[in-house]
Amino acid sequence: MKDYSFWQKQNLTSYITLAPMWLGRVLRAVCKAIVVKGERNKVESKSAKYGFWGALIAAAITGAIGLYIHLDRKAEDKKVVEATKTAEQSKNTARLTISNIYVPPINTSIESAFFAQIQNNSLNIAKDVVVRLNFGESSVSKCETLPENQINEQESFGSSIITFSAGDIQRKDSLYIYCLTSHPVFDSILLTGPNLFSNTLFEFEQFESKVASDNSGFITFFKGVASFVAVIFIGYFTIIIIYVLNRKFGVDTSKY
Repeated sequence: MKDYSFWQKQNLTSYITLAPMWLGRVLRAVCKAIVVKGERNKVESKSAKYGFWGALIAAAITGAIGLYIHLDRKAEDKKVVEATKTAEQSKNTARLTISNIYVPPINTSIESAFFAQIQNNSLNIAKDVVVRLNFGESSVSKCETLPENQINEQESFGSSIITFSAGDIQRKDSLYIYCLTSHPVFDSILLTGPNLFSNTLFEFEQFESKVASDNSGFITFFKGVASFVAVIFIGYFTIIIIYVLNRKFGVDTSKY
């Protein structure tokens, strides 16, 4: 029978020697597992946080879009209601415009002329139109309207404000006003009536701005024409000068 005591002692010695190494490996593996689990928990924690904030932001965006759609739909509904109301109102109303106003650009020793056109641009009759002319600092000597004179010819105007009834102005028809005043100015023209879409007011400042705009347009057109002519002449004289200089210095331009 063999004696195994020696081998048993050797194995025991080996086990005792290798035990710390194996124990160290086990501990390292456990630590690594703990670290990996910790990192995984951190990642999962971050992912959970990001998921929470992402869901919150998505919910906020969705709510904002829903609110915008709701408000936009209400605004559209309001526009439709207003457009319908305007259309219903426009069926029975008329619109008047004041145009072609003229007063002389300078003041003279004789009386100045005032002219204005009141036009009905709608498809309905403007009923019982009342015209109020305010000439401000100017006094009025005579005034009449066409095609029918709605102002008493014998009336003496003691005030610079003249109010008269123009009656009905037919659709696509006009009323013309012509007056003689002491100065080429007026304050305002006001039109009122029971079935007008809105009262129409035209003031002297609007007339001045329109005149200035017309003049500026003419000046701009004149400047454009003058600039075009100037460019043509500059180009022509530039070619002539280059030609003369080439001949003077004997430059052969045939190869160019």
